[in-house]
Amino acid sequence: MRKLAVWTLAVALLASGCATYHAGRLPSSDVSSFSNSQDQDGLKVAVKMMDARESKQVFGVGRVAELYQPIYIAIDNRTKSSYEFKKRDLNKQSVPAEEVAKTCKFNTAGRATAYGVAGVFIWPLLIPAVVDGTGSANANQKMESDYMYKEIQDTRIQPNGLLNGVVFVDKMKDGEEIAIRLHNTDTNEIKLFSFKK
Repeated sequence: MRKLAVWTLAVALLASGCATYHAGRLPSSDVSSFSNSQDQDGLKVAVKMMDARESKQVFGVGRVAELYQPIYIAIDNRTKSSYEFKKRDLNKQSVPAEEVAKTCKFNTAGRATAYGVAGVFIWPLLIPAVVDGTGSANANQKMESDYMYKEIQDTRIQPNGLLNGVVFVDKMKDGEEIAIRLHNTDTNEIKLFSFKK
């Protein structure tokens, strides 16, 4: 009976270490709350170049900031015209959120394999192998869905409309610039907003 209690406790402790995904919220969409914002005739744009701490808080893992520069963009259209935002119109090539999530995913194959091999000799260790593998798959799916939800969409911003989200680009050095082009759908005028890291 005592051995069973020890095994149960050991299995519970091993299973509790499986991968889970917990992420935070994006910053406020209130453009006026950002120190790095610009206003051109009622079209307001703000950006937040996320550092490693902010990135981990928003995306749940530290790898995002190690590999990419996440940039939060908030656009507030207080004009009488519609403007179009497209990630391809940035001066830097964006990386799709799905690709970022796949690059940053939890990989616990090594742990699950170790548990599985040990489980051949000590059968209770098969439980954490299955739990860890399933937990990682669920965590990776949640991560991918969350990253895609937080990614800024290519869309038209109607008068008095808001658009916000994150764009992922390659790592940026201090002093590098991100340029955002917004196309007025009524007049074909282009508004350019530039921000330095």
